Amino acid sequence: MDLSDKQDLRWLAAIFANVRDAATDIDFLIVGAMARDLLLHYGHGVPITRATTDIDLGVSVGSWVEFRKLRDACLKSGHFTSGRPGNHRLIHRGGVPLNLIPFGGVERDDGTIEWPEDNSVMGVLGYREARATATQVLLPDKILVSTVCLPMLAILKLMAWSERHTNTPRKDASDLFLVLGHYLNNENTARLYEVGAHLLEREDFDYEVAGAWLAGYDALQCVTKHSEQSRRVLDAVENVLLAEADANGNLRLVGEVGAKAPTALKLLSGFQDGIIDEIT
Repeated sequence: MDLSDKQDLRWLAAIFANVRDAATDIDFLIVGAMARDLLLHYGHGVPITRATTDIDLGVSVGSWVEFRKLRDACLKSGHFTSGRPGNHRLIHRGGVPLNLIPFGGVERDDGTIEWPEDNSVMGVLGYREARATATQVLLPDKILVSTVCLPMLAILKLMAWSERHTNTPRKDASDLFLVLGHYLNNENTARLYEVGAHLLEREDFDYEVAGAWLAGYDALQCVTKHSEQSRRVLDAVENVLLAEADANGNLRLVGEVGAKAPTALKLLSGFQDGIIDEIT
């Protein structure tokens, strides 16, 4: 994705140039709201109502020692200061917070990490697959970065919601439904005729729901073709969807978008069908 002409992204390019200056061998992946903004807003003109105040960076590391060295290198560069002692948050000299989220060699068997400083636990299931299927984005000043692709962003948002919705409601839900509701961009509309032609024959055909189905189909391809732990990832995704896409269930996830809940339920069901129907 070429965003090199977006002059209002020069500040972001400068931050990533500083990250690379600090740690030349860092393997990072843009996730979270910044990925949402790059892929949907800047890439496809989708309006964004919730501003991004920080940047989440997934970093593939082999150990906690490697992660600490990476963080220390950022601090020693002079481009960043510590957000909080012993924490994963850095503050860029321009004032933008960066959250470093390690995955890979520091993961436990259940797809979580345990922060050494306070033993708090965070889920990173799906990050390896997101890294393997990343979208390359060219920013101004020829800065090339990797960001999670849209179908894997939907997976990560679903997993994040299941982990923290009681503490930080609405944020992950709104991002998830923004992805599902705007998945049929120009390229994906053409692909719908290739892999989802059966949807076009339905009397109740819905354009946005078809897009959500395609997002689920693509997410399944990302996981099954690029994962050594595909069943573990898919089981976690399916467990959330089976509970939250049930019209007779608690409807906690769709309930976080208020009046848009009926539409959100259709989108979530379409996403579920794209994943589960293809498996079965």
